[in-house]
Amino acid sequence: MMLKPVPMALIAILGLKKNQHSAISILHDLDVIHLEPLSKDISTLLRNERDEELTRNVSTQFLRVKALLTTLPAISVKLCKRFASTGELLQMASRIEIDDQVSTIEKNKESLLTEINDTKNKIKLFEEFVFFPEDVKILQLSSATSYFGRIASEKFEEFNKVLQEYKQDIFLYSKQEKKVTHLVLVVFSGIPSDAFANIIQTHDVKIEVVPNLVGKPTDIITKQKTNLENLNQKLKHINEELTKISEEHYANLVVIHEQLKIENKKLEVISNLGVTDDAFALEGWVPKSKINQIETTLKKHTAGTTVYELETKDKPPTLMSNPKRYFRLYEAFIRFYSLPESKEFDPTIIFAIVFPIFYGIMIGDAGYGLFILLVCLWVIRRLEKGKRNLNIMPKQLRSFALLILKKRQMLKLAKAMIPGCIVAIILGIIFDLYFGFHLNGYVFDALASVGVTGFPEPGAVLNRPSQAFFDPIERAGTLLLYSGYIGIGMVSLGLVMGITNCLREGEKREAIGKVGWLAFGWGVVLVGLAMIHGDALNPMWPRLIEVNPIAYMYFGLLFGGIALMFIGEGARAIMELASIVSHILSYTRLVGILLASIILAHTTDFIFLKALNISIPFIILGSLILVVGHLFNIIIGVFEPGIQGARLVYVEFFSKFYHGNGRQFISFGSVRRFTEEQYILEQSVIKPEKKKLIKPKIKTN
Repeated sequence: MMLKPVPMALIAILGLKKNQHSAISILHDLDVIHLEPLSKDISTLLRNERDEELTRNVSTQFLRVKALLTTLPAISVKLCKRFASTGELLQMASRIEIDDQVSTIEKNKESLLTEINDTKNKIKLFEEFVFFPEDVKILQLSSATSYFGRIASEKFEEFNKVLQEYKQDIFLYSKQEKKVTHLVLVVFSGIPSDAFANIIQTHDVKIEVVPNLVGKPTDIITKQKTNLENLNQKLKHINEELTKISEEHYANLVVIHEQLKIENKKLEVISNLGVTDDAFALEGWVPKSKINQIETTLKKHTAGTTVYELETKDKPPTLMSNPKRYFRLYEAFIRFYSLPESKEFDPTIIFAIVFPIFYGIMIGDAGYGLFILLVCLWVIRRLEKGKRNLNIMPKQLRSFALLILKKRQMLKLAKAMIPGCIVAIILGIIFDLYFGFHLNGYVFDALASVGVTGFPEPGAVLNRPSQAFFDPIERAGTLLLYSGYIGIGMVSLGLVMGITNCLREGEKREAIGKVGWLAFGWGVVLVGLAMIHGDALNPMWPRLIEVNPIAYMYFGLLFGGIALMFIGEGARAIMELASIVSHILSYTRLVGILLASIILAHTTDFIFLKALNISIPFIILGSLILVVGHLFNIIIGVFEPGIQGARLVYVEFFSKFYHGNGRQFISFGSVRRFTEEQYILEQSVIKPEKKKLIKPKIKTN
């Protein structure tokens, strides 16, 4: 159930300098090496060297092609091409000579868009002030400045009174529309500019200068709409020109852009290689299973290139290798907590099994589980099937969701919640809970009518009949006991794995301490169970009270565990005795959250059913309470079980064995969509134990 990350080896690659670009291309396309700086004792013997001209040409063409792709309309691309060399790539890029043409069209388009926006603003403005009865030309005076303005209607009377003091210098036309009064102000030079500005600011008037146009507002609107149509036609023509260019060149530009991006990445690595006049060297971490493939491919295409496996005490980066897509989905939750170190257990598989079960237990309602499942499937469909948006969701809810999670994270979370929803549906059927209602009886009656019998008899839950296979309200104590069993099981598993880690790493005292924690935890559990069942805890003194010899084991585990903790971890462990008990009892929150959800659902349903027997207004109110109450419970059901389920794994389980703080394996490679690898890559077909392909190990600091 537990896997280790992929075993890693630190390798050095040495080759002829003339083959360095080919070697880097092969390593890039293999996508299996995590490059590292050269070791100090080696780097002092080598130098860095950059091909300035090639780097400059690739960078220039990359920026040029990227700018063209930004300008041209995107079209579907099905082309896929292999470039034999960087020279062929640069030659193909230079043959696309459309820069001046696209630049001219783009400038015309930008100018046209500016004019279109200006025209739209003029139309909108004069539609607001269409009440002005005269030709706006009369507002263009050499001795005055004219403004269009807006003021809140409740402030207009006071504003108008102030203007009466300047009636010789300010003329006013106005029209009130609902809560806003529109103004046309003609301000002569007789009023000081600071006095006018003070009036405007005091009364919060929004003003703008009247455009220099001729005609009545209605005529101007007509002319501007005609002008807008002409401008849109010109814009359409420009877009058609750009589309024609795209149809001819866009696919090639996309292919060239992808390969140039890859070449930039390769050149950056080449500039950091250690080189001499004739040779190059690099170091990096690779999965041990890939060393054979790397050496075989390099030898085939770059004669004289040699791979050495290095001995080192450095910690390798971590590459997780969980089987199947289902388990790999939960790797994100482990990374969120902390990436495992390369030599410790990867707990992804346990998380992938335990988390959905915890999540489903805390929901425990078939209706809620089905609703959340459908929402998850809808989110997956919207984000994964090419639509990439959630526009159908209410804007406020969508904004809140995107504030918490990015779309990619939301997609992963939706997929991760599906197994938990299925568990919730199954438990909801067992508990006879469907949005808090009990519906099993109707199904059982239908089955009984065709001769299928043997189902649970009705029981009373909150004065309502229930035919649950297991009633969570009536048997809450049993559920709490089961949650305790889950707690001791998870804590024990964590401690056992912690002991295994310590023994593997040679930390014997820490292992003894964890054995003490394990013994003490089981001692507490056994004593607690004995008290619950009323068993005697007296191992001796038969004349006084009932004797229970097994109690020797209980107290032996308790006090022996304390002694082992003291030996392994010192006095600090004694001060933390309560933590092991709290971690075990913490798992009772599984039942606590379940019962809280059930009671809230029952209460909501009870109010609704009672309202049905009163009157229509109460029926409407009860229906509203039903919808809002269950929506609230569902929202809690999305977040609370997820948070608490993850917490139980992160805190109560991982703390027993998991160190984390691993360094992520970042392979040197790129995702190709429109280009192919330059070389034919060899597969790892020769088993290392049959033929040793790598050189003897070399020690490095």
